[in-house]
Amino acid sequence: ATLAGGCCPGASHNRFAYNEAGQVRIRAGLPIYECNSRCRCGADCPNRVVQRGIRYDLCIFRTGDGRGWGVRTLQRIRKNSFVMEYVGEIITSEEAERRGQVYDRQGATYLFDLDYVEDVYTVDAAHYGNISHFVNHS
Repeated sequence: ATLAGGCCPGASHNRFAYNEAGQVRIRAGLPIYECNSRCRCGADCPNRVVQRGIRYDLCIFRTGDGRGWGVRTLQRIRKNSFVMEYVGEIITSEEAERRGQVYDRQGATYLFDLDYVEDVYTVDAAHYGNISHFVNHS
């Protein structure tokens, strides 16, 4: 679908990143630009998927094979659907290197590099985050 009147067409090349069901429809690896406070559209705009937050009933559980904690759902999650946002503190890559050494000694790390364009920032979910903190990285 093309963008409706009032939406922000510039960054998205005049196309929504999502289909009617809220599933990603653009090629993997491309950035997604959602409508925001600069748009004339409302909260029900189909180009505001991540902003609506988690829509699935998720459960944190202890894995049976010693890998720690994980996240699961009993609901069917359709392919290309938004599940959750990785939330944490945004830090510089230099600070991430420093913290990473400490986390490695502790045996746990919750660093996620934001390196789509260049490797400048990292998200650290060690002390501030949401359920995504428990997604098993192995």
